[in-house]
Amino acid sequence: MRWFLLDRLIEVLPGKKAVGIKCFTRSEHFFTDHFHGFPIVPAVLQVEMMATTAGKAIKIHDDTLLPVVGSIKSAKFYEHVRPGDQCLITCEIEKLGKTYATANCQVSVNGKKVSVATIMFAILPATKLDPNWRDPVVAEWYAANGITDPRDLKKAGEKA
Repeated sequence: MRWFLLDRLIEVLPGKKAVGIKCFTRSEHFFTDHFHGFPIVPAVLQVEMMATTAGKAIKIHDDTLLPVVGSIKSAKFYEHVRPGDQCLITCEIEKLGKTYATANCQVSVNGKKVSVATIMFAILPATKLDPNWRDPVVAEWYAANGITDPRDLKKAGEKA
């Protein structure tokens, strides 16, 4: 089973903020059982959408880092996410250290807040990953922004 909980990044301030989009279609397999006659996106998947989006801001900031969820400090759910909804996921990196990071995130649908979470990440070395794997969402964002080598982005940030 593979989870694709972020379709596209629309804004990134490396190491500071990421905004992404996820569209849910009725064909998502979890809608079959969650719940019969009242399909909604499970809350845990909303948290994962936020963690994934925040992780991209960290990874784009420094591709030698591997952010993994360490804890969910808080999460609140205000509305249901239903089939056909387009989620706007906004994450602000509150702290980015050498060994951990924290992010405040929000999911909204049609301008209405549906969930929020504060997430803590452990920062591991990216050497834990398969060296040939490339994140397709990050690669698309690089291409859309004319970035051919992530090290150029890091150098530009050091000059700013």
